[in-house]
Amino acid sequence: MPALDTAMGLFASAVRRGSRRPLNTRAGAARYRDASFGQLFPRPAVPEVIARRRRRVGGVERELLSFRSQHAPLCPEFQSRYRQDYAALHTVDARRLRPPGSEGRARLLYLHAYMMPSTVIDELTFLAFMARRLRVEVIHMQVPYHGRRNRGLSRVSGSLFWTSDIVRSAEAMRQTIFDARALLAWLRAEDPRPIGVAGISMGGVHALALASLEPELAFVMPCVAHMDVGALTEHAPVLTTMRRRMREDGWAPGEFTRYLASSPWGALRVALPPERIKLFAAERDQFFRPAQVEAMWRRLGEPEINWYRSSHMGFARQVPRVFTRMGAYIDALG
Repeated sequence: MPALDTAMGLFASAVRRGSRRPLNTRAGAARYRDASFGQLFPRPAVPEVIARRRRRVGGVERELLSFRSQHAPLCPEFQSRYRQDYAALHTVDARRLRPPGSEGRARLLYLHAYMMPSTVIDELTFLAFMARRLRVEVIHMQVPYHGRRNRGLSRVSGSLFWTSDIVRSAEAMRQTIFDARALLAWLRAEDPRPIGVAGISMGGVHALALASLEPELAFVMPCVAHMDVGALTEHAPVLTTMRRRMREDGWAPGEFTRYLASSPWGALRVALPPERIKLFAAERDQFFRPAQVEAMWRRLGEPEINWYRSSHMGFARQVPRVFTRMGAYIDALG
């Protein structure tokens, strides 16, 4: 199964070889290390959301939610790029699915993985399956540079999200977290029911970040993920080209990991107690290595964790079992 992780790495490298080389923004990266916690992770206001009802499919009610992103880039040099070149990022799009039996139950904000296409097909298959299996209302927010938020930007969804252009990558992470917090604020204002968050891979990283900033969350369920983004960048086969270009841009081995550890990102700590954390991990994961997952598990107070004999990419085959356990976990929370 680790061969699947290697194959995905080869695919990603081929995609990046055919794309324009990212800008060298190493000099601007210091702004994110030296920023205050509040500057890096500001709290958004409740947005004005437009909800468009769509055709019910298989008994699942569907809506498209959209609102204007309040995100403001921290780096002045990136602000003009953001305004002029990345108009697709200025609108936040989310899909909401309500299956039969979800009334009165906790809701779930789901954040997808890196380089996922986030198409309507995903909505009608994966997301609908998740909503029905868990019997919860699922709200799926599209991450910057993915799906509808990648229109006119790159050939492959997500290929611009995490690259050697460190300023753009840092802003992508900041905007993901900021937009998700804005969506959470609107969901709470609309409906007092509890809401938790889940994500797979990079979506799990974002879910853990939200659980560090939003102690009101009912639960967090990250899958094949940890919060050590430096280790991810050093190890993941999918980021081989990024590592090579970072070396060319002047990053020494281990320097990026130290940079993140000394930044406000390194100060993030999950604010939920262990009983409101449910982890899913892969024993042969080449992206989010088990040693880092175990270290995080200990820091979190050893919450419930399910291990699977799988690689990172092979984890997809475990999804039905994972959803069954997620549903049981939500049921037990009451």
